[in-house]
Amino acid sequence: MKNPFLLYGYKSPELFCDREIEVQKLINAIENGRNITLISLRRIGKTGLIKHLLYHINREKNIQNTLYLDIMSTTNLSDMVKEISTSLLLFERQRSKRFLENISELISGIKAKLSFNAITGAPELEFGYKSENESINDLNLLFSYIGSHKHPFIIAFDEFQQISTYPEKNVEAWFRKFSQEYPDIRFIFSGSSKHILETMFTNSSRPFYQSSEILYLNRINTNTYASFVHHHFTLGKKHIDIALIKEWLDILDNYTFYVQYFFNKVFAVNTRRYTHQILYDACYGILKERENIFINYRNLLTNNQFQLAKAIAKESGVEQPNAQVFIQKHKLPSASSVNTALSTLVNKEMIYYEKGLYKVYDHFFSLWLKSL
Repeated sequence: MKNPFLLYGYKSPELFCDREIEVQKLINAIENGRNITLISLRRIGKTGLIKHLLYHINREKNIQNTLYLDIMSTTNLSDMVKEISTSLLLFERQRSKRFLENISELISGIKAKLSFNAITGAPELEFGYKSENESINDLNLLFSYIGSHKHPFIIAFDEFQQISTYPEKNVEAWFRKFSQEYPDIRFIFSGSSKHILETMFTNSSRPFYQSSEILYLNRINTNTYASFVHHHFTLGKKHIDIALIKEWLDILDNYTFYVQYFFNKVFAVNTRRYTHQILYDACYGILKERENIFINYRNLLTNNQFQLAKAIAKESGVEQPNAQVFIQKHKLPSASSVNTALSTLVNKEMIYYEKGLYKVYDHFFSLWLKSL
């Protein structure tokens, strides 16, 4: 049996845990003509949820016109044009053997050259330099082409906050314009930068103000996740107590990526019956594998920053890092120094703030810090 605890990508509903309420909210928004913005911490499962949603609506709702776009690597509008164009090309290729005929006019319009990979045979687009005006014109053509399809189209932009870093002006206003001009295109905007996305969609001075419903993605319920993990161990003819699973879910703070990674490692252990020691050894092995990474983290931080991160990790989260009780307990410098270090750690995304607590973002790093 293949390891059922996926670390990347999406394979099937059977290997996807829960999110039933979130899926129904997303479907309700799509079916009723509302755009939706999905906000979560990094590695909590939003990309998997989007792909699970698209898998579901392709098969259950018979909505075939969908595009998933991860725009994290884009740095400007020209990159965005390339991302959308390439995804459209692959979409049309899967849909029809006559995809070249269908898309030839569009390719000509956006001044892209079509070629085929010498090894895979897959179609590829080559672009020359695009000025800002050319990129805007190309985006207009692309959205016009998508909007011309006879059936509703769903476009999911992952890491949508990236557009706020583009050097071109009024990028948000252009995308708001596209979302208004093509009512048959439903947009899913998602990202992991909570502050940027909230400001983008809730600030009255921004173009996207109140143009999208917001859905926050939280952790999976402990009982639900424990049942999922137990079920897959049972399918693999491996015995593990559900109480032991819950104990480690608590240690891992129910954080999706770290739960999946940990139980992927545990499942790979050559045994039929799991003990506390086997799971402890699996965790120890993960921390040893990553120790060089953690040491690099330490080398990149000042002593004040590292000591503050370690103190926060040892407390499993802190409400007031600048409180005297916390400072004295962990022998930290003055409150002003703690505030400076905290601000830097948050900006570097080493520390995050959630539901009243500051926590270390990399949970395995947090466990390693606790061991020091």
